[in-house]
Amino acid sequence: MDPSQRRAGVAALFDQLAPGYDQGTVPWFRPIGRRLVELTAPHPGDRALDVGAGRGAATFPLASAVGPGGHVTAVDLSPAMALHLRDEAESRGLPVEVVVGEASPQTLPVGGFDALVASLVLFFDPQPDETLTGWVHLVRPGGRIGLSTFGPTDAAWSAAEAVLLAYAPQQLLDARTTGRTGPFTSTTSMAALLEACGASGVDSHDEPLEVTLPDADAWRAWTMTLGLRQLWAAVPDAELPGAMARIASALEPDRGEDDQLRLTQQVRYTTATRP
Repeated sequence: MDPSQRRAGVAALFDQLAPGYDQGTVPWFRPIGRRLVELTAPHPGDRALDVGAGRGAATFPLASAVGPGGHVTAVDLSPAMALHLRDEAESRGLPVEVVVGEASPQTLPVGGFDALVASLVLFFDPQPDETLTGWVHLVRPGGRIGLSTFGPTDAAWSAAEAVLLAYAPQQLLDARTTGRTGPFTSTTSMAALLEACGASGVDSHDEPLEVTLPDADAWRAWTMTLGLRQLWAAVPDAELPGAMARIASALEPDRGEDDQLRLTQQVRYTTATRP
């Protein structure tokens, strides 16, 4: 499958996810987006770009950071995501420019932005080094770049995901497959990727994010609103009860004294400057 077909598949997946994406009660994309913007540190009046904007987890913190004198462009491959984001921006009275498509020097002005963020996006790309090189060139010299990806999950969460990964199709682009190999393996490899793509002053580190859920059924309902939906879709109906039983057993060690599952994901934040 060529890169354009893979990107079309990613867009189709997120078209499916768009109505409920980031709309539940589990704090997930929004705290990650806020923290990424904080670490990228755009200034009031900046021209900022959010790549793979989704429902705006980083877009709206960017708009707040650059203020009324700044400008935010939000780009997403998914037309459905872009539609929801545009509607919410309008309801908030924010002049966010929403664009459907890819963010590259072929579609956006080279050096046209003071800051660029991409939250939990790059590991979906079949050519992350080529794509990231293009993103770096979209930022002016001295401009800031911020990426979020995933570090390790705790042992129980990893064991639960392993049940789903056993059903994963080959060449699946996902945070749990391509998002943990190659350049996404460690903070060191992420820093090396940014430097190889033309950035400098790179910092890459992990920060924990805890998710609290009552049981495995709630974990399934929540992960069905994420990219993990494509893994659930690969589980045959006849095997779903057995898979759920194994997932419930895997998650149980994370149950706290309050009888809630307390799952910990390390979020990897990598920031840099274009020389």
